[in-house]
Amino acid sequence: MKLRSLTFVFLFISFVTFILGVWQLYRLNWKNDLIENINNSINTPMNFNNNEKYEELITVSLNNDFDLIEKPIFLESKTQQGKVGYHAVLPLTYKDNFYSVINLGWISDKDPENIKNIIEEIQNKDSFYAYTRHLTDKKQSFVPENQLDDNIWFSILKSDLERYYKSNFNSRYYFVLFDPRIKPDINPLAFLRNNHLNYSITWFLLSLSSAIMILIIRRKRYG
Repeated sequence: MKLRSLTFVFLFISFVTFILGVWQLYRLNWKNDLIENINNSINTPMNFNNNEKYEELITVSLNNDFDLIEKPIFLESKTQQGKVGYHAVLPLTYKDNFYSVINLGWISDKDPENIKNIIEEIQNKDSFYAYTRHLTDKKQSFVPENQLDDNIWFSILKSDLERYYKSNFNSRYYFVLFDPRIKPDINPLAFLRNNHLNYSITWFLLSLSSAIMILIIRRKRYG
């Protein structure tokens, strides 16, 4: 009876781990397609269209209908190449109406001249490039709450931005500047991890090990 129970346990483990391995292969194909789409968007950015749905990290072109308001907030404790600084985030208008925000990327300090110079660089272009992120109220775990009264920021949250700027942001996305003509910054592919093949192999090996245990148990039971 004990060997029979062990057989069912290992049969269940083998089945579940096999399904998890197949799921990781599905995720691997999805991630590879996403990486290809991101690469294509970097090489040939398309004009942003609010009526279209975009995956995160897709590079788009924003034309002169978009403009920046020189009223930045600064995300605290951002590092680049071992140096601590900030991310400068500014309101973004579309046809003179509040629309979203744009993250200008890492800066070493809160010097307003730096912000002004980046804005001028952007305004001197017919269009500029940025990649998309979802504009939501979802805060990452272990990130402190924004302190709006003290103007201390740790994350981009839609409701906090609307309260601070006293305006509605109608976009589903916010943007991160990604235009080497204006400011070199991190390639969005750096944010993607693609370990699904390793995970899949691990699950399949666990499934195979459980199947082998079933064979061993059956051999012991039936001699």
